[in-house]
Amino acid sequence: MAKFVIAGSCDCPYYAKLELLADKLSSNLPEFKVHKIVLPSNKWEGWLSDTCSENGWMHKKSPIVWRELVDRGGKGMLVGGFNEFMEYANCYYGNTSDMMTDLMLKIKDENITTNYAKAKEKEYIKSLSKPIHICITNASSSVAYHMIPSIASGYIFGKEVEISLRFLDHEKKRQHLEGVCMEAIDLAYPCLKNVTICTEPKEAFRDAAAVIFLEDEKCDTDDEKRHKKLQEYADQYKLYAEILDQVALNDVKIIVAGNGFVNFNTYVLVEHTSNINKQNIVATARLKERQAKALLSRKLNVNSAGIKNVISWGNCANDANSESIYLDISAGCVHGYDSAVWGPEWFSRPLLEMIYDNKWLSNNFISDHNVHMTSLEGDLRHSASMSEATSIVTLLHDWVHGSGTNEMSSLGVKCEGWYGISNCVFSLPVRFTEGSYQVVWDIEVDPETKDKLKRAEANLKKDVRAVFQIEEEEKEVFGEEAQIISSMMSPVESPNKVAGEKLEVIQEEEAEAQEDETE
Repeated sequence: MAKFVIAGSCDCPYYAKLELLADKLSSNLPEFKVHKIVLPSNKWEGWLSDTCSENGWMHKKSPIVWRELVDRGGKGMLVGGFNEFMEYANCYYGNTSDMMTDLMLKIKDENITTNYAKAKEKEYIKSLSKPIHICITNASSSVAYHMIPSIASGYIFGKEVEISLRFLDHEKKRQHLEGVCMEAIDLAYPCLKNVTICTEPKEAFRDAAAVIFLEDEKCDTDDEKRHKKLQEYADQYKLYAEILDQVALNDVKIIVAGNGFVNFNTYVLVEHTSNINKQNIVATARLKERQAKALLSRKLNVNSAGIKNVISWGNCANDANSESIYLDISAGCVHGYDSAVWGPEWFSRPLLEMIYDNKWLSNNFISDHNVHMTSLEGDLRHSASMSEATSIVTLLHDWVHGSGTNEMSSLGVKCEGWYGISNCVFSLPVRFTEGSYQVVWDIEVDPETKDKLKRAEANLKKDVRAVFQIEEEEKEVFGEEAQIISSMMSPVESPNKVAGEKLEVIQEEEAEAQEDETE
């Protein structure tokens, strides 16, 4: 059995005449099969050149005809153009065409109209699919690699939401990223609409719903080199802020993560964007928090997921020094502890009551946490990217859907005076509601803890002061002032706040209960 392929430009009258002759042969000869290819005139020459190059043919104009052996496969046999096919049909099948020129031209016009209508229909169908755009910077890193399955599977935004992934990196990383794109498509996730490699921020950030900045350069201890690097990051993130203002969605969610100057970079973005809600620019401190939970879980012999409300205050960077962070377990609790007292899933016991070894808490817990990443990467002999990637995607998931519980999490935000901290990005306790989060402002802070927070604040402000002039007025938001702000800012208002407004805050349930009793 033979199959003839007839291809031509939609504005070619000779294709129209050849098409009708092929239809006549197909209807009268059971073994004669025909396949038609009609292309817009602006795409015809490119398609013809590629087809002839692939098959080793010499043909320059519309139409083109070739014959394929359906039962044998292999490369097609070129018949030729209009004249060659007319001779072939007359010689082998005794058929020809007596179509007049005016009819040829009429059918040509119909082909143009039909081809245009089909193209418009394809564009319309394509327009119905509106994927949300997710951008990852430094996309050639292993952290970005481990994030792809969670983003593409629908875990973060839902299985009904199509995702367009954009990888932003240097041109020299393109070959590596092309391999990552191929593997991402191999995942065959229905949510993943497309994957794009970008080398320009404007292209990558355009209409973005979420942007994840990954930094893997560790801080230099030399003051001169550190100041130079801070200035470079300030210039780079000022440019990012300008581009985000121009092309990203106004409600874009921005996460800064990784090593180095994470808090500083987040501060630059917050201070130099005007069209984006300031609450939507954060730094993730979740990896440090989870590492602390893992150490506590091993001490208590429980699942690390059973440790709740452990807060990492201060620096959000994965390589943060001990002077710039404070691990707070005062509000921590334990679920699933194997003891004589058991309860339902929501039942928990205070963490401080379960750990009787105060010496371990004061010494080994802190020292082990400080060297945790170094020890881990020493055993792995490569960066611990899987845990970092998971901490980012779970943060984004909780931000979009809410945590579903009253659990507190650590999050780097631009401080507005909470706990006496201001003019820097600082990791604070927050709670996630659907699409937003609120700073938990009224945790009791004893003098010793406050000193540690001030020390961490001073450490982080050194970087800000090295590049920017900041107001030195110390502002504390507690008590009645916090209640006033809280009454003015409800969680429902959060998504609609204009850029530059303060972060909303929430009170503890006990405080709310006391107000109800007073009323």
